[in-house]
Amino acid sequence: MDMERFHQMPAFMKEEMDNLKHVAAPFLKKRLIFLFIAIPLLVASLVYLSSFWGQASYGTDSMIKIGCAAAAAAFGMALFRESSYQKRNVQQSVMKYILERMQTSEVLSDERKSRYVQAVKEEPFTVMRSFLEFLNEEEIRRRRLAE
Repeated sequence: MDMERFHQMPAFMKEEMDNLKHVAAPFLKKRLIFLFIAIPLLVASLVYLSSFWGQASYGTDSMIKIGCAAAAAAFGMALFRESSYQKRNVQQSVMKYILERMQTSEVLSDERKSRYVQAVKEEPFTVMRSFLEFLNEEEIRRRRLAE
């Protein structure tokens, strides 16, 4: 979601988006740390390994250097893989929060809540759109009940 659209949101939606950020923040922090370490390590190791590509003879000194560079590249790839695992954790925690938030709504009827929950589960690519529609409908109902 872009920042311009975020700033145009009503206050009740901004509050929920902030709650989503707090749910995902620990996983996002780990993911960014892993990526910031993995990518430079991987690139540097592969560039260093490519410098050995055209050599005709390899001595024990060269083999040790190649082995260290290969180990560093493997470590970088493992960190990169871990970052993708953390991305899945972010998606799962956000999905869990959205589903719990929908199910604990006191304003909407059980039928409407189950329809939104079903839409989120069946169409994972439109989760945010469904969640924003849910929040909007909930706020409209809340205002009607307050009148």
